[in-house]
Formats: sequence, C-alpha cells, structure tokens
Amino acid sequence: MIFSTILTMAVAMLAPYGSWESPITTDAIVADTIRFYEMGGDARGLYWTELHPQEKGRLALVWYLPGEGETPLATESSVRSRVHEYGGGAFCLHEGTVYFSDDTDRQLYSLDSKGNRKQLTHSPNRRYADGNVAADGKRHVWVCEEQGEDVENFLVMIDERGEHRLTSGHDFYANPRFSPDGKQIAFLTWDFPNMPWDGTTLWLGDIDEQGALHNLKAIAGGPEESVCQVQWSPEGTLHFVSDRTGFWNLYRYRGEKDENLCKREAEFGVPAWVFGRPTYAFLEDGSILTLYVEKGVDHLGRIDPENKELQECSLPFTSINNLVVHSGKVYFFGGSPTIPSSLIGYDPNEKSWEVVKASCTLPVSEEWISLPETIEYPSLEGKKGYAFYYPPKNPHYKGLEGAKPPLIVKSHGGPTSRSYGALMLEVQYWTSRGYAFVDVNYGGSTGYGREYFKRLEGNWGIVDVEDCISAAKSLVDRGLADGKRLLIRGGSAGGYTTLAALAHHNLFAAGTSYYGVSDLELLYSDDHKFESRYTDRLVGSFPEEIALIKERSPINHIEKFSAPLLLLQGAEDKVVPPRQSEAIYEKFIERGIPVGMLIFEGEGHGFRMAPNIKRALDAELYFYSEVLGIELPVPFSEPPVHIEQSPKN
Repeated sequence: MIFSTILTMAVAMLAPYGSWESPITTDAIVADTIRFYEMGGDARGLYWTELHPQEKGRLALVWYLPGEGETPLATESSVRSRVHEYGGGAFCLHEGTVYFSDDTDRQLYSLDSKGNRKQLTHSPNRRYADGNVAADGKRHVWVCEEQGEDVENFLVMIDERGEHRLTSGHDFYANPRFSPDGKQIAFLTWDFPNMPWDGTTLWLGDIDEQGALHNLKAIAGGPEESVCQVQWSPEGTLHFVSDRTGFWNLYRYRGEKDENLCKREAEFGVPAWVFGRPTYAFLEDGSILTLYVEKGVDHLGRIDPENKELQECSLPFTSINNLVVHSGKVYFFGGSPTIPSSLIGYDPNEKSWEVVKASCTLPVSEEWISLPETIEYPSLEGKKGYAFYYPPKNPHYKGLEGAKPPLIVKSHGGPTSRSYGALMLEVQYWTSRGYAFVDVNYGGSTGYGREYFKRLEGNWGIVDVEDCISAAKSLVDRGLADGKRLLIRGGSAGGYTTLAALAHHNLFAAGTSYYGVSDLELLYSDDHKFESRYTDRLVGSFPEEIALIKERSPINHIEKFSAPLLLLQGAEDKVVPPRQSEAIYEKFIERGIPVGMLIFEGEGHGFRMAPNIKRALDAELYFYSEVLGIELPVPFSEPPVHIEQSPKN
C-alpha cells in the first residue's frame, strides 16, 4: 500500500527534523513481516526457515518447488537449534526427508515426504545442530551440546543403532560433512580461548560402516588461522575457506595439498556466529558461485577453479547469504538498498534473477527510501574506519532553513560482525521522520580482512567507541548532522559500545542499549560456554586482569554519565542476562539521570515477537522526542515507556 495523505503537494512542507510524519510505522514494520534464517535444497525442492513475529517468534519450516509454490511443514514445531545459544544448522536433508531440531524439546526429528514424523533422539539435556546425512541415508552426524554443570560439545552419529558419540575432546565442533561416497568425513574444531574466527582446525578422516573414525589428521588451520565453510564438491573434492592470507579465501584440498582458488583481498567466508549458511555453491559445469565481501559490501561471483579467475555477477544485491543449488539455479537470501531481504533465484547461464519471496511488502515507494552512502572516517593510529550513512528522506517534508538533522549512530553487535548497506525498514523508520542515521563498521568488524577485525583485540570499549565518535564527528563536519543532537544505539556488544561511549564521552545527547553489557566482570560468570572466553581476547583474562576489566565496565563509571539512557532487555536472555540492564538502571535512578527500561517476557537475546519489536521501537522514538524536545506529529495515547527523571518532569 502506497502512503497518500493531504500532505501530498508539489512543494514539501517545512518542519523540524525528527517531527516528520511517516507511513513507515511500527505497525507496518511488524505486519506480515518475516525474517529468513537458513535454507537447504535437494532434488525434491528448496527448504527454508522463516521467523514469524506474529506467531511468538516461531521459526517455520517451508518447502518450495519451483513452479508449484510453497508448502508449510512441521507446522506444530519451531525449527530451531540452540547450540551455542545462537543456533543455526537446525535442519538437513536427504531425498525428501527433513531431519530437524524442534525447539519445543530440543530433540531431533525426521519428517519424510509423506508427512511421517519420527523422534530420533531422547536426550533432554542435549541440543543438536549442523547435521549432515551420508549419501546412503543410513547415517547422519550432528554437532551435539550437552548441558550440565559443565557444558560439553562433541559430534554424534545417528544410525539404525541409535545415537552414539563419534568424536570428542575439543571445546567446539562444526561443519561435519560426509564425502559423497560416505567413506570420509571432514569437520572443524577449535579450543579456548579462540572463537571460530580466531583459529580453527580442519580434520579429515576415514569412517567405516560402524561409525568409527580412522586415519584422522589435521589438514588445515590452527590457532592463528580461521577455517570455515567446509563442503565437498559433487565429484568428491574437499573445499574450505581459510584466512591464512589475511582474508577468507576459498581453497580446495586434493592430492594431499590445498590450493587457493582465488587469491584476493576479499572475504569468501563470514564469522561463524551461527552454523550453516553456505557462502558458495557448485555448478554443473564445475565452476563455483560464491559470495565475496569487499570493504563491507557483498558481491556474487563465479570462480573457474582451473584458471582461478573470478567473474563478478552484475547483480544489485549488497547483502547475500546462504547459497543453495537446485535444478540448475542458485538460490540465496539477498537484499539491496531498495529491495528488502528476499529469497532470490539466480540463473547463472541466463544471468537473470527473480524474487521468489520477499520478507515484507514495502509500505512506501522508492521515493521514500534513503540510500546508503559508504563513508570513511579517521580511526585510531592513522587508520581508516567505514560506515554506511543514510540521510533524512521524506518526499512530503524538508527541514527548517539552516537546521541540521539529529543523527543516530548505530554500533552493531558481535562485536565480530558487521553492518550491511541494504534496505532495513528499521533504518527507514528513522530517516523518514527526519533523522540522519549512520551504521558504523568500527575496527573489529568483519568484511575488511583479518587485520581489521583484530584491531579490537585488547581494545573493546576503546576502538569501537572512538570509531563511533569519529563517524559522527565526520558527518557533523560535513554539515550533515547537528552536533548537539547526536544519539547512539546498539544491541548486545553494540549495547556495550553505547554504554561505554556515554560513560567516557559527553558527545551524545542520549543513548539506547538493546540487551547490552554494562558489567564486563559478570560476563566471566554469567556467559554461556561459546563466548565464555571471548572477553579474554577483547579485554583481558580473568581474574589476572581484573583491574582492567573493571576499568572497561561502564557501570563502574556511573559518576561520568550525564546523558539520558533507554534500556531494552529480554527477560530470558542467556547471552546477556537481564541483571546487566537492571544493575545500571538502578545506578541511574540513584544518580537522578533520566532513564527508562523495558524488560520483555518470553524474549531472549534479540526480540522475535511482533508486539515487543513494535513497543521497543515506539519506546525509542518516544524517548528521543522527550530528550530532544521534538513534538511528534501523532502523539502516543499512552507513553510506551516510563522515563524516570524525565527532562519534561
């Protein structure tokens, strides 16, 4: 539906920035909106999961056959894995049978093409992810995480005898993959204090019909080399991605040696926060269609592995993930500055593409869409940082003469992650109201090579904060933002960056922390296994460097805070527990600094339910309007959040 009101006229109305009326409402953002998660394919069709905010965040499994449409499967289930808490790799396929993790009990089930469902595991303390089925369909292997006083990760085999342990002894496992003939298996491991982007080891071994491993050997990787994205080609050649050159490049292993298939200062892999989501796919002619990232922007390319040449596919997408081949086409989730996240079908021979399914229906035409501009800003030690800048845009309004817009600075989560220059309604929600928006890929972000993301080691709370400040100041210097109305927001690690920026600098007028870290010391006791040693690299080891850890914790600098703060938190968050938000909220109350907090029941690390997504954004808009003194064109009938010590009280 295209927005039209009495405002439509030849000349845009003059109105203060931040007060513009917009059709991109929170109702429009959550209405009929889904989020694509992961995808697989076999001869029978495509399968994917999509999050349904209107169904309390259920991850629905969908089967799609080109030309015949889509069919919902396992409608009573939420197909989701909880391994590492972030999950991924919740299902795998074999000749029309889906093997999946059901989030209701965390157990594995099979669902065949006739609709017959069978429970495969009966271990209530175990979680499963990243499964792979042997070609004969008689065996499948999974990453298993056993909960208890000490969490243990290992690989399990499931066959006619039931479930049994395949291998263990390392802290973490990923990417178990059978060779096409079923006689070999490859998998990844890593050990503390590494995260998978720091250093992993690729193992290759023989496997017999009884599920026993033989001749296991490490063939790539190590403590200082990150290997990811393990796949076998149809003819049985092992492929993987390694950052040994400083960038995640694609390799193949044959004849007891490996070779780089495209040496380039580009990333052919992504940080393994979740399982699965392949970044390349094999075509029938032997070439490889692959995602690659240059300076934070996604591209699709085609590699000829014999001459090692990369040919870019001229597509508009700046966000690409989860490549899957079916019937000669490659399918992926993609978005562009004007196309919302969608399931895309690409014909590599015709070089044509189509949108199979979009995640949402845009409530506006393209004239409303603010397009991202890649900006560079000075980072520490004479280096450069990168960000995506979105100017205010609304065809019905323009700002008052001589005025500059308020600027929202976003620091992404992770922190070993990145922002994407693709269409997100959440960004357009702000720009269409007259806010400028900058999405910062601070030092520590991926998509720019190993050296760039390693900048944050030992410097969390410093490099990220300084980069957010530098990005904001560069826009103020260009006359694109009001230096007295700068705002900062972020989720998870980005919430920590937000709090650290407010604690140590007086640049920002206010900030919003979505489930952010206020006390680093608590991470060493509260954190789940996957990230329990993450902060060792980012800040320091515990308890040896406790003084530094306390120094970097925003809650220990409460006397330096002066800007108002909004806290948004999930009650069931296992990654950043609620007491991180509750503790700093109480400190703000004691100090008499304006503060608001919402804790959402039933939500974990990230909001999945439509009413909560809506209320969080409503609360943020209301909070900024209160802090900055902006009169909203349509006031809230009831404040979506109570602000203690409100500036208007």
